[in-house]
Amino acid sequence: MVDKPLRFTWEELQQVERLVQVSDFHCVTGWSVNSVTWEGIRLSELLRQAGIQPGAGFVKFISGDGVYTDCLSLEQARMDEVLVALLMDGKPIPQRLGGPVRLIVPSMYAYKSVKWLQNIELIRDEHIGYWEVRGYEKDAWVPASRLKRGV
Repeated sequence: MVDKPLRFTWEELQQVERLVQVSDFHCVTGWSVNSVTWEGIRLSELLRQAGIQPGAGFVKFISGDGVYTDCLSLEQARMDEVLVALLMDGKPIPQRLGGPVRLIVPSMYAYKSVKWLQNIELIRDEHIGYWEVRGYEKDAWVPASRLKRGV
């Protein structure tokens, strides 16, 4: 549900203007990694470039294996902190940590930060993602007491 579908090669993606963001990374199981430096492209900017069609209400994310999926409301996806990340702590994101491209949603638990990101789709109705089908919450907000962010 976009006006102008976007497609990037790895080389083209690396040429897009990026920003640096420092945020904590929280797993729903209780562990955290503090002050991770991410470099990437604001998802809101990619959505703006693509042009959101009327009726789109959600953004669906699909991993390279096509199995790991998740979804954010359009409002959540437009938060300034949501990145399509290419670098972690100044280096390419390791494959075991979801690289080469990973979604980062710092104010939500890590299962919303889709690993091995390959496709982003705008859709009308909410998609129930990989972890939500297995009982996790659709809205995975980290409690404010655990959040520490910087852009």
